[in-house]
Amino acid sequence: MRSKGARIVASAICTALVGGTLIGCTDTKTAEKNNQTADSKLLDGGVTNATGYPITKEPVTLTVGIAYGAHMGDIAKYDIWKKIEEKTNIKINLKLYSDAEKTNLMFSSRDFPDIGFRMDATGQAMADAIDAGDIIGIENLMQYTPTWKKFFDTNPDLKLQALMPDGKLYGFPYAVINETSYNLRDQWFINKKWLDELGLQIPTTTDEFKNVLTAFKNNAGKGSIPKNVIPYYALYGNSIGGQFDMYGTFGVYAPGSYFIVEDGKIKSQATNPDLKEPIKYMADLYKNGLMVPESFTDDWGKYTAAISSNPPLVGSMTSFVDQGQNVKDGKWWYPMAPLKPSNGKTPYIRRQTKSIWPRNFVIFKNNKYPVASARLAELLADPEWSLTENYGSQGVLWKKNADGKYELLTPTGEVADADKGLANYGIALLDENMFNNKIVNANFTKEGTREWAYMNIYKKFLPAKDLNYPPLPSGLLSEKEKLRMTDLSKSLNDYIKTTIAGWISGKGNIDAEWDAYTKKLKDLGLDEYMQLNQKQLDAASKLGK
Repeated sequence: MRSKGARIVASAICTALVGGTLIGCTDTKTAEKNNQTADSKLLDGGVTNATGYPITKEPVTLTVGIAYGAHMGDIAKYDIWKKIEEKTNIKINLKLYSDAEKTNLMFSSRDFPDIGFRMDATGQAMADAIDAGDIIGIENLMQYTPTWKKFFDTNPDLKLQALMPDGKLYGFPYAVINETSYNLRDQWFINKKWLDELGLQIPTTTDEFKNVLTAFKNNAGKGSIPKNVIPYYALYGNSIGGQFDMYGTFGVYAPGSYFIVEDGKIKSQATNPDLKEPIKYMADLYKNGLMVPESFTDDWGKYTAAISSNPPLVGSMTSFVDQGQNVKDGKWWYPMAPLKPSNGKTPYIRRQTKSIWPRNFVIFKNNKYPVASARLAELLADPEWSLTENYGSQGVLWKKNADGKYELLTPTGEVADADKGLANYGIALLDENMFNNKIVNANFTKEGTREWAYMNIYKKFLPAKDLNYPPLPSGLLSEKEKLRMTDLSKSLNDYIKTTIAGWISGKGNIDAEWDAYTKKLKDLGLDEYMQLNQKQLDAASKLGK
């Protein structure tokens, strides 16, 4: 039994730190009676309510760091911030990081905001910040985020993606588990207006595709086809809009890199002899002026400008999103299936890994209101808040029907910045149950939309199982191993990219040089690179067990 003096000492201690959270203490007997260790009235030093709204008793300001996306417009004007302040008493002070270099400089200087949304930091920078204690673990905050706790408890495979090497969670995710989004990488588009003007059909084979591209080139300056037409535009080497779906049409699945994982084992597509055929095909397109030199030199900005211009300059391209009103109104672009190749292989379209963005909401240690921040993350997991944050304003991008279901809306014109949604620049929780049972999306019945195209064109061309390299946390390898893998990755991928670009542009002979190419990859350390990746995969599979 404790002495009277010990009880006095214990009851005199009025605050304690639990997981970086300032929590007030109550009378010891009362705490024991209620099986509690904290008086919710003193959360965050007495500012934060444990339940109900507003979240804080008085207005507070939290600085939120977020990456800048040129396509996002003026994020500061988004209506979501005003709605958060009105609901919670939390005013959001946005701090935009214009590029990855600025973000990584912030991590290296340790000049952190209170909360980090998507910041596009390197995995290593995030891991180093966690190791240094700069980012708060969320396990001790889960009592204030029951929705997120349930999500992690019922989705162990997705939780695994979020765990760090110490087996703990350090942030709340962007979790939009929509089959038409996560299961399809790029769509392959053909310029339908040009086809109609020339009396041509959508190509279904690689031979037909070449004939269509040739017709586009031969009719430059006629009708709506511009004089500076680009028949086929692939942003070479880029995972979005690159040449990887052309590989897939010849039966070589490459998800945006040359490495896949099958049944837990890493495999190299860079040394797959079947890669020769799509490279030869693109070399033939290039030789005939159907694939332009700019494919190898343009940056993302020039690529997006060309494929979204009105009228467009391009005859065929691939893209993840519906680029501009040209696609949305069906005026120019139409989704095209992977082509039947001349080599008789089964064509594929690329899938994305079923995944979450695991740390799109992290709480930094200098945040004075960690419980309030966690409760904000919980609010954003509410279906209607998630719809607003992901898609945009109610009544503009979605509405609630009389039956209680949520209908996604297609705006007829340009969406104002105030009504835009953060999508994967923030967090949201819209799981498969939401999309299958509670969200109504008329696009599934609208020909030409991404949803319609997924169900009617692309789904049957997905590989039977996910072959993508899964998202893994940093820290599964030693510092020496990580540096070695980074060096190997750069040298290998630089050589692959340069060599294949040379073959496509007519510099060299792929058949005569293939053996030397594969030998050079081995000399550059391909086997060691594969071993390190396999070690990382094996370590990840043990997390959470």
